[in-house]
Amino acid sequence: MIKFNKVNIQFFRTTHTIPDSVGIVVATSEGSIVYSGDFKFDQSANEGYETSLSAIADIGESGVLALLSDSSEAEHPGTTSSDSEIEAEVRHAFRTAEGRIIVACVASNVIRLQQVLDASAATKRKVVIVGKELERVVEITSSLDKLKMEDDLIIPFKEMKKYPDDEITIIETGNLGEPIQSLQLMTKGNHPKVNIKAGDTVYITTTPSPSLETMMAKTIDMLYRAGARVLTMSRDLFVSGHASQDDLKLLLNLLKPTYFVPVHGEYRMLIAHAKLAHSVGIPKSNVFVVGKGEVVEYKAGRMSVGNRVYAGNTLIDGLGVGDVGNIVLRDRKLLSEDGIFIVVVTLSRRSKKIISGPEMISRGFVYVRESERLIEDSQKLVSKIVDKNLQDSEFEWSKLKQDIRDQLNRFLFEQTKRRPMILPIIMEV
Repeated sequence: MIKFNKVNIQFFRTTHTIPDSVGIVVATSEGSIVYSGDFKFDQSANEGYETSLSAIADIGESGVLALLSDSSEAEHPGTTSSDSEIEAEVRHAFRTAEGRIIVACVASNVIRLQQVLDASAATKRKVVIVGKELERVVEITSSLDKLKMEDDLIIPFKEMKKYPDDEITIIETGNLGEPIQSLQLMTKGNHPKVNIKAGDTVYITTTPSPSLETMMAKTIDMLYRAGARVLTMSRDLFVSGHASQDDLKLLLNLLKPTYFVPVHGEYRMLIAHAKLAHSVGIPKSNVFVVGKGEVVEYKAGRMSVGNRVYAGNTLIDGLGVGDVGNIVLRDRKLLSEDGIFIVVVTLSRRSKKIISGPEMISRGFVYVRESERLIEDSQKLVSKIVDKNLQDSEFEWSKLKQDIRDQLNRFLFEQTKRRPMILPIIMEV
């Protein structure tokens, strides 16, 4: 417990893909505010992964003002599969595999790493770690004694050739712990360390999010074309580190919060979680589905949604932090897509004529030497616009520049179907 002047912070053990996961309790004079963190319930969890159900029940009995709960799998009915079932699935896959086994997993999924290491040891295979983030995770968890294995189980990559293929397991992950793109590189022969060859068994132990399902299907097709045998987790198992609907309702019933705020998930998942809260007896008026930047306030014995605060990405540009606004970003986007077209004209208002120019400078739009006709027509158009404005008794610099932008923009789009940034530079002598 961590004690402050008016609140105390305490923790309770939860089950997730990493050991020693915890939920957080902020104890106040009005009751506790509980944040579940990422969690699921697993009655067969290994040591270090168990949920402290008694602690959760005690927190509920002491009175919970508000619960903020993980909504990642709020749309999935039933319960999330136990890791003991997944462990049996992994061991069966290893016993039936031939050749090298290449395991694709998320680097932060420590329980899955443990299961793969155990299955490798049981089938007398040495393990090679591929991926800097994965190497870092293995190093840290091993040093903390959270990943248990024999000292000689993991071998350096350079020693892999000393062993026959059926005695090797390769665990790989890509950038940010995501293995799918890394597998695609292996199928194309572009991976810096390991490439797929005929006879390999590729075991994909991750469950793709809806946004990655198409990429996963494409990757599996590429693996088959490369000559690999592909294994995925059984469809009878729901593999996730997050609670499904029955688990979410169990937490709600244990804690019995007065107010409920679903968090961590897409908006549709928050809505699904809110419906679960209604189903276990929490009034709709006490459930708050909020977006980024919305403030939930507790005043005078009532909770409500208050003012908004800024919440979003902050651009760091050189030494500046957050000082680049939408207009600058819009200009950069325009420059990157269609380039810039600069018009330089020198004129005399007294004699009402053009002294030099118009000169056209293109960067990222067209190559001037290959677009001479377009440049000539643009020069004629700009000359016409300048002459017309010079004859106007109410000549204005801003109107002249705007006329050049508008008419030249329309002309260039008609000719090229592109809209470069047009920058008129008008000088007077």
